[in-house]
Amino acid sequence: MCPELMSVPVETITAALRFLTDEAGVPAEELPRVLRRRPRLLVSSAAARLRPTLYFLRALGVPDLHRRADLLSFSVEDKLLPRIEFLESLGLPSRAARSMARRFPALFYYGIDGNMRPKAEYLLGVMGRDADELFDFPEYFSYALDTRIATRHEACAARGVRMPLPAMLRPGERKFEDCLAGCVGSTPPRRRSPLWHAYWVDGDGAGVSAVVEKARRDDAIVASYRHVHY
Repeated sequence: MCPELMSVPVETITAALRFLTDEAGVPAEELPRVLRRRPRLLVSSAAARLRPTLYFLRALGVPDLHRRADLLSFSVEDKLLPRIEFLESLGLPSRAARSMARRFPALFYYGIDGNMRPKAEYLLGVMGRDADELFDFPEYFSYALDTRIATRHEACAARGVRMPLPAMLRPGERKFEDCLAGCVGSTPPRRRSPLWHAYWVDGDGAGVSAVVEKARRDDAIVASYRHVHY
């Protein structure tokens, strides 16, 4: 809930409602859902908070802002920019960090010290990967560190398998185990190779063995993987 609603001037609430419909493009029929999710929008100043945040997110290129109106109550200086700056601190160029936020705006909801930092440290340290993989898959930050990321990584490491992050984290348990079994002893695909988004990453798991077996047999393809620069 939002206790401030009891004391905020009616004019502030009226201005916020008008802003959400007229400037942010939230359909009137969607307002109840938006406000239930983020009642703080009603006590946020349109001039000092909502409008600057809207302009920032538009400049960033975040799509469908009327569906993400709850972001508008976030402070650009205190909430949005620190997340982008954190990504840059990992070695990602500013343009890459902003692209990640544009493609996956949920990043703005995650705490830095309680979520993003420990997950990034695990990926860069324990997993021995680099920040470029976060650029390709910003959804990494949406998975639980202890019960998803760490357990899946440990399962892969125990069998000598290095999966792309989407293949390791997206599937349910059964599909993950099937993919893991199919990848044992295979050459891991480069991020820009056709296998990166093969069936076992984006599809329903059909054709896993055929895809992996083809990679094993086809020396020309394997050689091309080794010379891909990304």
